[in-house]
Formats: sequence, structure tokens, C-alpha cells
Amino acid sequence: MIIDWIDFGQVSAERDENLSSYFFENGVLQAAIDNSYRFLILGRKGAGKTAVFQHFNDNASKYLSDDDLTINLSLQNYSWDIHGLLATEGKASSLAYIQSWKYIIYLMAVRALIEAGETSAKIKNAAKIIEKIYTSPTPSLGQVIGQKLLQLSRIKLPSAGLDLDGLSLDSFSASGGEISFSDVQKDTSLQASLNRSVERLSDIFEVALSENAKGRRIIISFDRIDEAWDASSFEASQRVIAGLVGASEYINAKFKGAIRPLIFLREDIFETLDLNDKNKLRSDCGQLLAWSKDGLSRMILERVNYYAENAEEDKIVKIEDLFDKDQMRQGRAPFDHIMLRTMLRPRDFIRFFQLVKLDMVERRDNPFESESVDENYLECAAIYNAEPAYSEWLVEELKDEWRTQYPAINDLISALQNNGKTNFNREDIEQGLRKGGKVPSNSEVTSYLKFLFDNSIIGFRVGKSNQWRYKCFFSSQGFVESELYKVHDGLHRGLNLTESRATSDTA
Repeated sequence: MIIDWIDFGQVSAERDENLSSYFFENGVLQAAIDNSYRFLILGRKGAGKTAVFQHFNDNASKYLSDDDLTINLSLQNYSWDIHGLLATEGKASSLAYIQSWKYIIYLMAVRALIEAGETSAKIKNAAKIIEKIYTSPTPSLGQVIGQKLLQLSRIKLPSAGLDLDGLSLDSFSASGGEISFSDVQKDTSLQASLNRSVERLSDIFEVALSENAKGRRIIISFDRIDEAWDASSFEASQRVIAGLVGASEYINAKFKGAIRPLIFLREDIFETLDLNDKNKLRSDCGQLLAWSKDGLSRMILERVNYYAENAEEDKIVKIEDLFDKDQMRQGRAPFDHIMLRTMLRPRDFIRFFQLVKLDMVERRDNPFESESVDENYLECAAIYNAEPAYSEWLVEELKDEWRTQYPAINDLISALQNNGKTNFNREDIEQGLRKGGKVPSNSEVTSYLKFLFDNSIIGFRVGKSNQWRYKCFFSSQGFVESELYKVHDGLHRGLNLTESRATSDTA
């Protein structure tokens, strides 16, 4: 019985202990690694960035040569506050934190070389400097930006810098006694001293790496960058993340990809950053983590067949073989019916399939259920039954994705709900906002509609076509002001909307 063994894994990659056993790589990682200009992997929340990061961490040898080195840094529980002491005064917000990130990236690159057994004099002496600061030549990320770093506010480097050939290393000491975060925070002279030391050491590490990073690549990847992304730290987080992007751009260009940061970042967060030539940066240096129907069906099959093999069951060859019927209402295949209710993200499919199984199990085990459950397939009836819970989940996902950088999301969701119908026009959304106490201008209404379209919450028709276009399914479609809009099918039940029958053709 399929219902006894089938599973789809966890929605959250970091909580899925079997991820490495059934991970499906849709090509984004190889494309990014192969292009020396790429250092940004961008995707919506739920697109699978952390899954790709973890897969790279576990399987780097599949993508790199034997001489290449990797360090993978998850910024979960990262001490973001320390960057507040390392901002370069007088610089634009996009530049203020570049120096501190250069220091971290260079130090990690030196660490990678030391761990690989690098024997060159300058790298060994750079490691000695690191050891004098941190008591270890290979400190963790937490140690790098921890208490020991603050001691740099009390050291004095020789005016000519440190000689990496070893002549002046013995005179260098980072032991300035215990110093706390609050000590440095309250004392601008200590902050200035700390920043000077970090900048000088960054320059020293850069020189050492320039002579020793040839012939191999060092990939330093960053994930969970949105950990501090909340309303209380929104502006500070923007500046710090912009600094990481700026430092990565500089280092990648400086070393021509030989030392390459690889940043896994939410696309919506990237859009809020204050960066020069952001569109050019996205085009030249960004790799978008996007999915196709074929890729998502293969992702589901990889997961299903992992559990089939463990249960000693035959593998499922085609996604269609999972379901008890070939077609649902309106003549759609079951997988297509599910797909139209997603934002074309792995997270959406996994959650929907989880709820389909849950419905079947609950009905099978319910003594008051009048109809039997076909335990050999996933039932189309269960797909219909799962829609309300899935839709409520998707509504909350959207709110969670946007509430920090776009608080109006809650008002817009309420306005759609107040309208009560799947289809609406410009006046309807304006009236819905007024019901919620908002009095938007014409330009604000246009901006709201564009936001809703850009995030696949609503779609529209183009020309004489009866096809509804949503951004998640038509990625190249730009926003067009239309006479009529339609709320995404996956949100209907969660918002308790009534189908507008006269114009109910779907994408």
C-alpha cells in the first residue's frame, strides 16, 4: 500500500536529515560554479537555496577539481551586531561594511589554505598573525567575529605594516587585555582603532593570497543570510548584507574568480539593497534559482523513490503513476492541478503532497468515514480535500516572506479578502484598501498592483488571450495595467474567495 511508505521529506531543508539522499540539483549550482563572474545565487523564499547550499557542502567534489578548496558558512546564529562596530565612517551605506567582510573572507581563505597544507612562507606567516589574534590559525566564523576580534581595537600595527617574510612578526601582539562589545561601542576612538586594524590586516591577507591563490579556486559560500531579517533590524541588516555583496564583488574581480565568495540570497532581499548598478550586478554576477515543471516532478520522484527503495517497493517511473486518475476537473492532470496552485517552488509542492497524504491517512483511520480510501495511489479526491489547508499555509508563507521589507503585504492581502472574489479590477482593490482604513493615491494603487503581480499573487490576461499570466509561470512577463486581474489559484481557499465564473479560465 503506497500510503504506508510514501513520504516527501521536509519543507525546510535544514530539518531534512535525508536531503543528501534524494537531493535533485536542477543545474543552478553547476552553472554558477562554471562561470567565474557569478557569485550570487538568488531565489525566492522556498526556492531551495539552503538545500543547494547543503548539497554543495556535502558534494563539493562533484563540482570542483581536486585542487580547489571550499569553506561553507551558514550565518545562522551569526553575531550581526559586531558589524555595527566595523562600519567605515563617511561611506555610503552600500560601502560602509565592505572592509569588515573583506577581512572575514580573506581570513577564511587563508584558513582554507592552511587546512589544505599550504607551505608558502607568506601564507604560513599570515596564519601566525591569525593565531596570535585567535589562539588558533583556523578559527571558526563565530570566533572570527567574536570577543578576540575586539582586541584589535587596542593593538598598534607598525606604520609600514607587517612583513610577511617574518622580520616583524615577532613584534606583533594582539593581547590587549579583555575588552567587551559595550566598551568598544561606547568609545569612538576604540572603534576607529578597530577599523584601522581590520583594514590593515585585510590588506596584508590580500597580498598573501594574491601570491598563493594561483592554480586553484577557493570557494567561500554563505547561506542563511536572512537570519537577522526582521522589522527591528531591517535597515541595519540591509547595510550589512550590502557590504557582503560589495566585498564579494571586489574580491571576485580582484582574484578573477580564484577566490570566489558564493552568496545564497533571497531575491526579494537583494532587491531592497542599496547597491550601485544593481541590475547589472544581477545580470552579470547573479544566477537565478528557478524551476520548471520537469525539474519539480523529478524532485518529487527522487524523494518518493528514496522511500520506495527503503520499503523495498518498486520505483515510480512517471509522476502520473502516483495518482488514481489521469484527469481531474477541467481535464487537467493531477500534477498540473497541483502545480497551478503553487508558486513553482519546491516548498509548495512538498507541502501540498504532505497534505494529500495526511488527508488519506486521516480518512483511512477515521471510523466514521463512509467511503474507502484507495491506498495504492494518491487520490485525486485527497488533492481537493488538501486545498484549503494548503491555501491557508501559502497565504501565511507570503506574509512571512514580505512582512519585514514590505509591511503593506498585510493590507493588500486583507483588501483581496475584503473584495471576496477571485477576479477584480483596480477599483475593487482600492475599495478593499479603504475598508481596511487605507486611502491610497493612484500611484500607490499602481505600485501595489505591480507588487502583487511581481510576486505571483495576481495575474492578468494579455491581448485577446484567455490565459491568465502569473509571474511564477511567465517569468519574462512584465506588469501591464489591465481591466481585470485574478488572484492566484493557490490563494483562493485561504482567502475564502468566490470564483468569478464568467472569467474563470486559468493559466
